[in-house]
Amino acid sequence: MKVTEDEVPDSQETLGGVNIETILVCEVGQFGPYQKRVFAVAVVACMTAAISTAEMVGPKFRVVTSATSTSMFATGQVILGAVAWSIPNWRYMIIALHIPCFLIVSYYWILSESVRWLLSKHKYDEAQKVLEKVARINKKQISEKSMRALLTPPSQPENVEDANKPGLIKTIIKSPVLLQRVCTTPIWWITTTFVYYGLSINSTGLSGNMYLNYILTCAVEIPGFYTSLLFLDSIGRKPTLTCGFFLSAACNIGFIFIPEELNILATVIFLLGKFGISMVFTSLYLFTSELYPTEYRHTLLAFSSMVGRIGSVTAPLTPALMMYWEGIPSAMFGVMGILSGLLVLTQPETLGTKMPDTLAEAEVLGRSTQ
Repeated sequence: MKVTEDEVPDSQETLGGVNIETILVCEVGQFGPYQKRVFAVAVVACMTAAISTAEMVGPKFRVVTSATSTSMFATGQVILGAVAWSIPNWRYMIIALHIPCFLIVSYYWILSESVRWLLSKHKYDEAQKVLEKVARINKKQISEKSMRALLTPPSQPENVEDANKPGLIKTIIKSPVLLQRVCTTPIWWITTTFVYYGLSINSTGLSGNMYLNYILTCAVEIPGFYTSLLFLDSIGRKPTLTCGFFLSAACNIGFIFIPEELNILATVIFLLGKFGISMVFTSLYLFTSELYPTEYRHTLLAFSSMVGRIGSVTAPLTPALMMYWEGIPSAMFGVMGILSGLLVLTQPETLGTKMPDTLAEAEVLGRSTQ
């Protein structure tokens, strides 16, 4: 349904004249064909950026790169809140937000293709050009021996041919390890998006200025991202994710029982809940990428994220449940967090391991780290 400018209320229930829930979460079901295509492109770009940043660096810098990349998402949300606060008219606000996006087109000429992806597709000449460019920019030299080792195709059994290679679905079914991960990682993503966007939406119900509450709820993600950075390389991926899920769950459940007159305490606990799920968000991209082999990494990470959008689609419905009991949204966030925290414990630790390039390497992750 098309809404005219006169029909949009200009009140504290809106950000820049547009309903806050429309801005905070892209609910695909309310979009037209054009908006759905834009949303799909944005999701693909997000997944590609996450994978590229993980594949372009070594294990030493993978966590820092992942956290920095994810923190840009929170920075964008803070800018959204500030722009909406500064520009009341929603049409001008959208123009101000989207015109800078045209600069992203230049990335086509600036960014190089992932070397890992090129090697997995046997495009060794292109991979060599990228490596030489990286070495030149960093004023380093790659020895001929190292280059030859990187670009030498792994030996394959003579009776194995790419033409006879099973498809992705058959590969998943035949591999119990991969099947378990494919069934587990989407649940993490559903929980993360559900709690993450649900808390953003419900932040407008906190006492005080709506714009400021939204900005604070988004800004608290940034320290959450970098806190996970400290823990991911010290205690590991599994403990970081589990603690993030459990912290968010505990804060959401505790939020239910805080009296209304304790506004400051309620806001602090609410922000701690967002802090916890933010730790999960940046860790989830990295951990999911490390569990899957290069050949299927992009597809399976995109699949996990796609299924995870169930959480972002249902999150806008949570405020409506408060008419039955105000604690229902927080209780749902808490239960989902506990469930996903327990499921994280079923997967292997990937701290200090080489990112798997083949299915065989991905299957032995658990055995190689235990």
